[in-house]
Formats: sequence, structure tokens, C-alpha cells
Amino acid sequence: MSKQIATGVILKRLGITILSLMAVMLAAASSHAALVDGGDLKVRFDIDADNSGFSFEGLTLNLHAGLGAKDGIKGEFSYGGYGVETIAYYYINDVFRKDEVNIGRFYIDWASGASVTINGSLAQNLQRRGGATAPADSGFHKGIGVKYKTDFERFTLVTSVSNHHPGDGTDLAGRGIFHLNPDLKIGVGVASINRARAVNTSDFGLLIDAGYRTGPLHLLCEVVGINSRRQNGTETEFGFYAEAAYELTKKSLLYGGFYGAESLTDDLLVVGYKTGITPHVAIQGEICNTRDNWHLTLGLNVKF
Repeated sequence: MSKQIATGVILKRLGITILSLMAVMLAAASSHAALVDGGDLKVRFDIDADNSGFSFEGLTLNLHAGLGAKDGIKGEFSYGGYGVETIAYYYINDVFRKDEVNIGRFYIDWASGASVTINGSLAQNLQRRGGATAPADSGFHKGIGVKYKTDFERFTLVTSVSNHHPGDGTDLAGRGIFHLNPDLKIGVGVASINRARAVNTSDFGLLIDAGYRTGPLHLLCEVVGINSRRQNGTETEFGFYAEAAYELTKKSLLYGGFYGAESLTDDLLVVGYKTGITPHVAIQGEICNTRDNWHLTLGLNVKF
């Protein structure tokens, strides 16, 4: 009788395999540009009503190997408190028009990523952990498959077909961005996420967001709807998020955010301050109030 291999072992081997494959491909591109294209280091100190202590948020290296004038390999190697995470994909530009095709493991475009907070906006949090709060889902932050991006004069479209792990159902995601003027952007994100084989669950997410900037003032607003199907039934939840940030100086930022989504998150209000102490180093502190508790986070961000 053949011996079964645990799912965790398989996933671990898959991550190592992707990382090794990316290293081989980078080495094979020795006749072209192969380099570490920047990265960041993040360290946090967290305080809440019960505990406090330091945490290593992670070290991220951005990798890029150009294979030709229009194609190459991009990747990301991240090491943090939850182990090693990798992104690695082949890209080719100008396939049909001013566009780009990615094939491999990539970030899925749905949330705007425009939040200046440490933990992200409502849409960013839902994308990382999935729709329903319980039972927990694996989210749709990253995927393995094909992604297509194209730009028009005042419109950007990103679509992807992927799966989270081999054996999962197919995930379909798309995001359109309307550039109404240099200061105002309207985004629409749609995602159909399936986890049929593993836990027989699915999420359908609809997001409408707006980002506006006038002088030192930055505004972000999100309206989110999540329809989640679990083994014990289906539920549809809505929520919104509003964030305002003000540049006190070119190096310092004061911001606040409000989560109006009781069924989707415990977060209620966040207030923070971020300032640069060197061209590459910034410190950030914020306090987040939830319906049951609060926590304070102090962070050091180093970009290189």
C-alpha cells in the first residue's frame, strides 16, 4: 500500500520547488540583467490589553531577470513570521497592444492597495483571509495561473485566472480603474473564488473604491459586498471603509480610517502617524480600536 503524504508536506515542497525553479531561471539568464531589484525589511512592536512584544514582519527581496527587450522573469522572496513565501512569473509586454501577460505565481489584483495603514483597508484584509470570518478561508491574495493587464487612455484593466493550490477550484478575478482626472480614480473589483475540493467553499466579492488627492490631502473610500458559501449555508455581507491622510510635511503623514463592516471585521477605527527618518527608513505608529479590544503597533520600515 502506498504511503500518503500530508498536505502540509506537499505544500512545503511546492514552495521550495517554486523557489528553486526561480533560482535556476535567474541563473540561466546570466547573459542578461539578473539582479535584486530592491526590497524591504519590517519590524514591529505590538501592545494590546493582554500582551506586548516585538515581531519580525518580514524581509522581502524583489527579483528581476530581463530575458529580452519585452520579456523576462520577475519574482519576490519573502521571509517572515509564517515562513517563506515566493512570487515568480514570466512576463511579456506588448502582446496585442500596450499590455502585459504574466504566467506563474503572482499577486491577484482586486483591492487598490492604496491604504497607508499598517494592516491595510477593509478590502485588503478580506482579500488576504477570504470573505466569511468563520470558518476561515485562505483568501485570494496570491494565485498560480495567467494574468493579463492592459492600459487605455483613461482606463486600466487587469484580469486573472488562477488557483490557490493544486486541486483547488478555479479563481477568476478582475479589476478596472477609471482615471477620471489626475486627482481622482474609481476602481471596480470582481472576484469569484472557489475552494471546492478542499473545503467545499466559495466567495464572490464585489468592490467599488475611489481614491482622491488634492494637495496634501489623500482620501480613500471602499464599498464591499461578499457572498460566501460554506458547507452550512450561504451568507451575503456588506461593508464600507473610509480613510483620510494628510501630509504634514513631505516626510510625515497623519492618517485615520474607519471600518463600517461589523459582520466582516472586528476593526472599527484606526489612527496613525508615519514619518521618514532617512531617505530609506520610516517609522510608523498606529492605534487600532476594535469592538472588543484595542492594540498599538509601532513599526520600522526599511526600503532598499
